[in-house]
Amino acid sequence: MKLSELLKYREIVVQGHDNPDADAIASGYGLWLYFRLNGKKVRLIYGGGRPIQKSNLSLMVEELHVPIEHVERLDHVPELLLTVDCQYGERNVQRFEAKTVAVIDHHVVQENLLPELYEIRSTYGSCATVVWDMLKDEGYEPAENEELATAFYYGLFMDTGRLQEVRHPKDKDMRDELEARLNHGILTMLQNSNLSPEELKIAGKAMAGVDYVKGGNYALAQTQRCDPNILGVVSDALIEVEGVGTCISFCVMDDGVKLSVRSCERETRANELADFVTKGIGSGGGHVRKSGGFIVKELLEKAYLEKYGEDCGMDYEHAAHRILNDRLKEYYEDQDFFYSGEENVPDLSKEPIYEKRRLPIGYVKATDMYPAGTYVSVRMLEGDIPFIIKEDTYFMIGIEGEVYKNDEAYFLSHNDHTDEPYKIKGEYAPTVHLAINASDFPSEAGSVKCLQDYAKTCYPKASSRVHAKQLTRRTKVFVPWSESYMLGKPGDYLAARMENPRDIYIVDRDIMEKSYAMT
Repeated sequence: MKLSELLKYREIVVQGHDNPDADAIASGYGLWLYFRLNGKKVRLIYGGGRPIQKSNLSLMVEELHVPIEHVERLDHVPELLLTVDCQYGERNVQRFEAKTVAVIDHHVVQENLLPELYEIRSTYGSCATVVWDMLKDEGYEPAENEELATAFYYGLFMDTGRLQEVRHPKDKDMRDELEARLNHGILTMLQNSNLSPEELKIAGKAMAGVDYVKGGNYALAQTQRCDPNILGVVSDALIEVEGVGTCISFCVMDDGVKLSVRSCERETRANELADFVTKGIGSGGGHVRKSGGFIVKELLEKAYLEKYGEDCGMDYEHAAHRILNDRLKEYYEDQDFFYSGEENVPDLSKEPIYEKRRLPIGYVKATDMYPAGTYVSVRMLEGDIPFIIKEDTYFMIGIEGEVYKNDEAYFLSHNDHTDEPYKIKGEYAPTVHLAINASDFPSEAGSVKCLQDYAKTCYPKASSRVHAKQLTRRTKVFVPWSESYMLGKPGDYLAARMENPRDIYIVDRDIMEKSYAMT
């Protein structure tokens, strides 16, 4: 759905969920401004039993001049009711009648609730990011409006645990674009009004009742119902406790269970752990050290019944605690670790041989983008991966838009390269950001470059062969060219180049099936 499709309606009501948070307020504000600029009669409202009471939200509305109204009923049925940061019919959204209903949200899709008009991006960290991207698609630049830029940034800030749980590259793009354009004075005021004395007591009570698993090296904390921001306070404190390598704090909200995940272990990425514990019942992701997630109540009930053979009786706190605890235990017990290049890597020489198909892939000589010695970060769906550019560095772009690195000798020996432009596929076109050492290259400071603008086409040589076997357990391979590990799930492949059997790595099952053929 595009915002311009909604301009055929003359009268529009934008509705956030009951007891709106910063993200709902910011998202609704952006839509209100867009429709108002296009000459529509528009209102921004929310329902529920009480008006906004939290000090930071009251300040946000006042300082950024957000025209949001608390209403208990509408005087007449509007032409269009557009719910934002929520889905029409949910329990935390007061129901108002409308001739037409539309939805813009970033939460897990509830198909039975969706009208014909909707835009839901469940992988985004905030609804503000969804609206920001939709506005940009219509040629409207939110960064040019200081109040809106501040609202969007604060919405993302709050919904991602102070930006610590940012997950999607679009979230990062919005964060980076707005940082220089917002009102930092107002933002500081809002950030310093987040915790009330009562919420501080909630955090203390949660930390006093933590479940520590000594052998597992992890901790699980439950808070009573509170602002999700409290979860970040709790998990940030827990991860500093001796013997705690990972931790999860959670609380039950009206629409589901919110999680905050932390890790200080090299062997565990917080975003991967968040994805694992919410698989099939919600969504999770974010940064490698600080991440977050969300569990849908209906899916939690179903999973509890299937796993334990009994109804949870709407005791969501007990159900979430039991499932999270069991999934944490499973996570640590069911995984293998290997270090590419070392002597103890698995011997794959007896495994089947696969030859790389002559499918076009992309390449970019890194020094065409930035000088040698530059520390850059490549942003893609899988996350931001840092690289130091060398004279012989090549960025390789796979068939699904994934990015990895080759040195020049390996690139030339394994690929036939051309000067033909390469079209990158996938949901997000990877970008390269100057990470540090910007002072060494002042002409490049603050620059962001898209790999698509530099990508050329190459074809794997017929001699590119590997030994590979399909994985039956979650497997992590630490590779010398990355600070993190490659993650393989059951069904993916563990592969080794024939000319270097210790050089093992993970290949995604879909990519393996598309890119390789068994000889």
